[in-house]
Amino acid sequence: LIMAVNLSVRTLHDPRLPATIAGLLERWGVAAESLDLEITESSLMAEPARALEILERLRGMGVGITIDDFGTGYSSLAYLKRLPVNDLKIDRSFVVDMVGDESARVIVQSTIDLAHNLGLRVIAEGVEDAATWSMLQALGCDQMQGFYASRPLPAAEFGSWLDERSRCAAAA
Repeated sequence: LIMAVNLSVRTLHDPRLPATIAGLLERWGVAAESLDLEITESSLMAEPARALEILERLRGMGVGITIDDFGTGYSSLAYLKRLPVNDLKIDRSFVVDMVGDESARVIVQSTIDLAHNLGLRVIAEGVEDAATWSMLQALGCDQMQGFYASRPLPAAEFGSWLDERSRCAAAA
């Protein structure tokens, strides 16, 4: 499993962040590849040079980096091509309306194409039904997140949910 953690602007720009994360990974015996840090476009653009330096250090450790809520901030495509990121998450505001809204679908398709052309995986946020997921798959989206997969669960129920999903996947 990969654990995704959202970073605040302040945390992202803390020069001690890579050392702190390295220490926590070591303390808990977790592989760096099992951690994915999610950052928003706006947090990147607050201090782009510092963010780039810190992200490069984290990526060098093997930590995954995802741009969260893509399409809602003010990022520069010039920075996007230079960032050491693995994934791009399309904001739910585009995804929830894409089945019935041609403009939203075009934005989603263009974002998927852009990300893939940059070698990034694409995750769609806010997937709430089979029709939306089916359309996203047809457009080439790699992964999804939303109520269609599962509503939020208490930690105590997560293990059972994961076991059930694993059994269903193995049977398919």
